[in-house]
Amino acid sequence: MFFIFLFIFFILNPYLSFAYEVFSISVPDNYGLTGKEKVFYIGAGEPAFGLIYDLKPPEKVFLLSPNGTFNKLTLLREEFIDKALNTKRIGYKIKIIPKIKGDYYICIESDYTLTRDGILNKFLVKTPFHVGIEKGWDNSCGFDLEIKPYTRPYGFRKNGIFWGQVFYKNKPLENGTVEAERFSPVFLRLEDLPKDSYGEINYPYLKKTVKITKNGFFIMSLEEPGWWILTVKVKNGKKFYANNIYPVELIHHFWIYVFGYKKEIPIYEYFPIPK
Repeated sequence: MFFIFLFIFFILNPYLSFAYEVFSISVPDNYGLTGKEKVFYIGAGEPAFGLIYDLKPPEKVFLLSPNGTFNKLTLLREEFIDKALNTKRIGYKIKIIPKIKGDYYICIESDYTLTRDGILNKFLVKTPFHVGIEKGWDNSCGFDLEIKPYTRPYGFRKNGIFWGQVFYKNKPLENGTVEAERFSPVFLRLEDLPKDSYGEINYPYLKKTVKITKNGFFIMSLEEPGWWILTVKVKNGKKFYANNIYPVELIHHFWIYVFGYKKEIPIYEYFPIPK
């Protein structure tokens, strides 16, 4: 019933959100070399389940360089494979050729999206891109809601620990939660989803949650290899949209890649294989 509902809902409402995250990932990892092109894929989906949806073009996409400068990036339309319905979904890619060594961030600010619950979502997404040397990984995209890393956000092995701090409008967020989930490399069918001892879908197994301290700090463990998304949400007033006034929710995503052993490196079945 879960997937039947999703099918009916999204066919009738292609840009009305049920519950998705915005991904910004590269394959096989987020490392690069100066002078060599690196491709990052941008789209919408439910990472833990391997579901892929259509995504409206983001409002802003820019590259934060190791020296703190910002450069606008060009979105190129890309098609991803939705294994749930065996169809193609609208997404995007960006091509980056880093000129200097250091730590970059892909920073994305989405357009507003109206959910089925009558809430306007705005996604603020950042993904680290490491090139050669350790420099600039604590830089900020300048979002109203943003995770500041205190652990270097790359070079993780499985079971690594990430320490971060959440800022909202340049001040530590005083209360809230951070959710983490791993991007499943394959589409999980209903029968593939983990079950608890009563035969129900074990959602906490797929998505973990930690509370932040009064100063905005949190710690998260990353057990499995592949891409992980850390998500924090805050209510952000109201906005006039489509002839109505709706409450606004800011959603910040911080993407982290975790290395596994060679035989454990996940192959994502949704994206083109880089040549």
